[in-house]
Amino acid sequence: MPAVVTSTTPTLRGVGLTKTYGDGSARRAALKAVSIDLRPGELALLMGPSGSGKSTLLAVLSGLLEPDSGQVLAEDEGELRDVWAMTGKQREDYRLRTTGFVFQGYNLFPALTARQQLEIVLKWGGYAGGSEARRRADEMLDKLGLAPNRHKKPAYLSGGEKQRVAIGRALVKDPSFVFADEPTSALDWENGQRVMELLRDAAHDRRASILVVSHDHRLMPYVDAYYHLEDGHLEERGRG
Repeated sequence: MPAVVTSTTPTLRGVGLTKTYGDGSARRAALKAVSIDLRPGELALLMGPSGSGKSTLLAVLSGLLEPDSGQVLAEDEGELRDVWAMTGKQREDYRLRTTGFVFQGYNLFPALTARQQLEIVLKWGGYAGGSEARRRADEMLDKLGLAPNRHKKPAYLSGGEKQRVAIGRALVKDPSFVFADEPTSALDWENGQRVMELLRDAAHDRRASILVVSHDHRLMPYVDAYYHLEDGHLEERGRG
């Protein structure tokens, strides 16, 4: 694992998180009193078998899926706040200001070009407008090897290109937290390494807290902490 100095004070804490799906005999616990700390300047990797609850934990920690019990405490404007004690509007505002997401299904807007996908994030959040938003979008697309595709809409991009646009959209506003669900699954290894280097730089240089869900053990050299989730139980298996 790369050597990097991270703060020992977590910027996000999951405490005693439980989440159950189904009813009766079909009832299944995806998370069983799971606790996890994410630190600034740290790229963490979450692995485990398919169906083990990895995406559920990612969604709970990021404020997209409410747990049955437990807390998600996130640093926001200098204090730890319980994400699931916020009102829906407060939580939406918190996510907009602090969080970047990379979804497995890309979630790109069909009518927007690659550049516009990134520009709109900057404009919505008030991070930049006009020429500055365009400059930052183009800079990120260039880092991802997508400069020649900046004017293309999703229908004219390959799966790997769409994945890289989605990653650029998550990083372009310099968020405090990034949650990435299988960010390299649609990429060849050359582009997968490029993406992991970008995520690592976002953590180390910008002091972001980043959690990546993946099945790919080739990502291990890029991360600072490694967790394994199975049968609803989380285990920390390594920290740089």
